[in-house]
Amino acid sequence: MNENILEMRDGVRIYSSCYEPIDNPTAIVHLIHGLAEHSGRYRQFTEYLVSQGYIVTTHDQRGHGKTAVENGLPYGYVGESASFDQLVDDTFEVIQYYQQQYPNLPVTLFGHSMGSFVARRFIQLYGNSIREVVLSGTGSHSRAISLAGLSFVRWREKRLPETKPDELLNQMIFGEYSKQFPNEGSLAWLSTNKESVHEYEEDEACGFVPTSQMFRLLLEGIRTIESSAYLHNIPDGLPILLVSGTEDPVGERTKGVWKVAKQLINANQQFVKVVLYEGGRHEMLQETNRQEVYKNIVGWMKQNECTN
Repeated sequence: MNENILEMRDGVRIYSSCYEPIDNPTAIVHLIHGLAEHSGRYRQFTEYLVSQGYIVTTHDQRGHGKTAVENGLPYGYVGESASFDQLVDDTFEVIQYYQQQYPNLPVTLFGHSMGSFVARRFIQLYGNSIREVVLSGTGSHSRAISLAGLSFVRWREKRLPETKPDELLNQMIFGEYSKQFPNEGSLAWLSTNKESVHEYEEDEACGFVPTSQMFRLLLEGIRTIESSAYLHNIPDGLPILLVSGTEDPVGERTKGVWKVAKQLINANQQFVKVVLYEGGRHEMLQETNRQEVYKNIVGWMKQNECTN
């Protein structure tokens, strides 16, 4: 593994890593992690992808993991003058860096949860720079998001100190997810894999309470990516895979996932595929059947290699 600190156009320093197979890589897979976690949690999936001949690149998003530490900021706070599109631009700049290192290799973009929202905006702005996209644990305007409401979140942001974790918004959104799995613990919605959930609980860089600013960016991002005008900016013919568990509350137990798929199809996207795993929850890459999930994702990617 190679670790890099990449300076973005606005001077923010982004932590990134790169994993390479022994020889003859066929493509680059860039991973975007979700809210209140970091890229290091994708180690097992990364190892599998490398074993299949892929270069895997990652970065810790602003306000997360080693990027937060590198910039001297608390977890859950993005920095001054923040916008959702900054997260998208960071992803593009990081991918560009690796495309310069490996100019002849196509790129697959993988985004999980909040990372899937970043990926969905990415394909609206920079879709021509990649071959395909995988959206894991994505969703639409869920009940939990609607309960918070963008205007209320903006009001909270003005009211609280900018770096203060917003416990109320955190409870309104994530508490709503926890309610769906009573007597199983507050993080049971993540997966049925208790070992993985425990590791998440024990990781000090995971499960932190975000600031109201971070929640605002998330809600603004969801509103933007669901705009029909922006949906039509996605390049025609881009292969899009949606992966979700049938019990994922972020995807409203498949309702939100199908809504996203229909939005894409209505925007004239012809290569949209939805794969649902019965009984799976939010983190399918961490579930007890994760090897099956890995194989299915790579199988879909290899199909596209043959098609293209």
